Amino acid sequence: MNNLKDKTEKYLVTDGFNQLKDTLNDQSFLLMIIDIENFRLDYFNHLYPFWSNKSSNEYSSTEDCLFKKIIHPDEYLQFIAHLKECSDLLVGQEKVSYFHILNKEGYYDKHCFIDRIYKGLPNCQHQQIISIAQKVETEQDLLDKEKNHLENLEPISNRYQQILSTIDEAYCIIEMIFDFEGNAIDYLFTENNNAFEYQVVLPNAIGQTMKEMIPDHENKWFEIYGKVVKTGESIRFQENAEKLDNTWLDVYAFKLGGKNSQSVAVLFFNITERKKQELGLLKEKGDLEVSAKKTKRKLRENNDLLQMVFDSTNLGIAVFSIIYDPQGNPEDFKFIRVNEVLKKMYKNVNPLGKTYSTSSKLGLELGALAMFKRAVTDGKNQDEEFYVNKEGYNNWFRMTARIQDKLLISTIEDITDRKKESQQLEETIRFKQQLITTSPETVIIINLNSYTVRYINKDIYPEENLTKESIQGMPIGNILPYIHPRDREKIMNLHKKLLKSSEDDIYDLDLRMKFDDLEWEWFSVRGKIFHRRDEHWVDEYVLLIRNITNQKNIQKALISAEKLSIQGEIARTLAHELRNPLASIGLATEVIRKKLELMANNEFKNYLGILNRSTKTLNNLVTNLLNSSNYTPAKLKKADLGKIIDITVEKASDRIYLSGIKVVKNYKGSFPILADQEKLIIALLNIVVNASEATTPDKGLITLDIKEHKTDFMLSISDNGHGLEKDQIDHLFEAFYTNKATGVGVGLNSVKSILEEHDAKIKVESKPNLGTTFKIYFHNANLK
Repeated sequence: MNNLKDKTEKYLVTDGFNQLKDTLNDQSFLLMIIDIENFRLDYFNHLYPFWSNKSSNEYSSTEDCLFKKIIHPDEYLQFIAHLKECSDLLVGQEKVSYFHILNKEGYYDKHCFIDRIYKGLPNCQHQQIISIAQKVETEQDLLDKEKNHLENLEPISNRYQQILSTIDEAYCIIEMIFDFEGNAIDYLFTENNNAFEYQVVLPNAIGQTMKEMIPDHENKWFEIYGKVVKTGESIRFQENAEKLDNTWLDVYAFKLGGKNSQSVAVLFFNITERKKQELGLLKEKGDLEVSAKKTKRKLRENNDLLQMVFDSTNLGIAVFSIIYDPQGNPEDFKFIRVNEVLKKMYKNVNPLGKTYSTSSKLGLELGALAMFKRAVTDGKNQDEEFYVNKEGYNNWFRMTARIQDKLLISTIEDITDRKKESQQLEETIRFKQQLITTSPETVIIINLNSYTVRYINKDIYPEENLTKESIQGMPIGNILPYIHPRDREKIMNLHKKLLKSSEDDIYDLDLRMKFDDLEWEWFSVRGKIFHRRDEHWVDEYVLLIRNITNQKNIQKALISAEKLSIQGEIARTLAHELRNPLASIGLATEVIRKKLELMANNEFKNYLGILNRSTKTLNNLVTNLLNSSNYTPAKLKKADLGKIIDITVEKASDRIYLSGIKVVKNYKGSFPILADQEKLIIALLNIVVNASEATTPDKGLITLDIKEHKTDFMLSISDNGHGLEKDQIDHLFEAFYTNKATGVGVGLNSVKSILEEHDAKIKVESKPNLGTTFKIYFHNANLK
């Protein structure tokens, strides 16, 4: 049995799958799905004689138990190598091989294997191949077929095949594929007729599985045909195949073969067009029924609504029949229905059944009858207002008239209160328009849905085309370039506050603006919510803008006057402080003059010391006086901050040298700012001198840095001196505050004044025994 022995010696070699697939249903064939990563059998059909009573679970637990049983021992290793080579196949490629398989009689029959990559189970984590194997026909088999043909003994199955190939109904045989749990998961097409490809679009289906051709084919089809295999019961049904171009099929399916067979014969006909017509008729019928119900319900609702309105409205309503003259023109109108409101208007007279001309004299005078006639003649709805100032009335009325089914329907409404409110509203609007037009403030309404200027009450700068017409509709981003760079953050913060504000919140700020090449001017801006959609959404806010440049100049003049007053106070203080040292100098000078005559050298030391100390005190007082009292308005011009620092350090070089202080400069390049160079050098020199005095001689370090900071240049002057306490920092720039034994506290106050003229911000950071840093922010002059 183990020797390679065949029933015959010669075989007909099949030419690939194209020949094999034509005979798939002529005899039993072997269908396998193999996990080629683990060499495990995931599925095989039950038709092959050797396995007719076996389960796939019996051959899937180990790597080689199945194939060692059925593959000839001399070919087993070659067969395993063949499976490994299949893993390199591309989708759609096939590999044809020949191996001998054990049959019932104990012989090995030669089989042709057609293998390809199987993608029918997209969620499978391992690579699979589908393998179809069929016994190779011998020459004797062919001779037997030839003999049958010559003897006119063509098999009955072939005759049936010829019949099936000519019928209009589609026919196919499928081989079902199940998983280990017995669920139908796919099927292989083994045979079909000519009508198959006319009924459904599945070209070259034989030898392919449905999941390979349509991976997302509906599971219901596998379940239906799987049930036919398990129960053996045939089934007739109509079903929609959505993944087959949404095709409707009329299907008859029945099992082929014996108990262990997994083949199903399927006869079907494409009924898509018929189904569409049926569904269309059903839908049309349903739509008509729904439409009829809606119409009936709508009529009932309209009738109920009309009755409710007729009975409960504040309008007076009358329904008239039309009375025509012999020429067919409307002549009069007869009341056939009125509501309670109209009855009250007629007071004690019930107009029902009467004509309009006899019961409504006031209406005749006002022209109501003529309006009714126009409605009939022109066929157009009429709507007019009448003023009544007689018979106890001082009211405005609105009357309407329209034709409805050969009847005239008229309404009358007292609109006196509405008229008064409308007049008051018009007066209020006119007053507000006059107020806005004559207001000295510019009123701007910002719409936050479009982020544009929705309204502005006047021109801003017509010379530069900043007119009311050009600004309305302008994106708010286009306004920012006119605002001073230092103040743009202010206006953005105002915008954020308004988005979160209540109806009563009002916010104010001052900012600088300029147009064209003019000077920066100061404006006061007041913002408030104008319209809110809900508590979380602001639609619009209003800005009131006023030019306050003159007011700012007045404030500046007042500050200058205050500075002059401070200077007078300083002068009086210095006069008092200078009196004693000047007296000492006078006395010392007199004594020196007299003592020189004696020429006693040792006696001059004390007097010379007094003269030296007094002179030093006077120099310090005079320097501080000059720095604080020499006030003239700053004249700002474009200058380089780096060069100004270099000049400042040069002016302090003697003091720095004598104190043994090291100076480190961390800046290179150009730093354009607007500055009054002489005044700014005085301010910076004061800070550098203070830094040098705060450090220990021969151990001092002063560091100078210039860095870009947003739209500014940040100048840092740092020392490693004795530092300051927090309360000292809080009072550092106040007039007459000092922690020096010989100072009067005017130096840093003068520094602050000069920096304010340069629109420069100053911050001080200091810790005791660690040093102090002055950070000064100058606007970048290259930025508009």
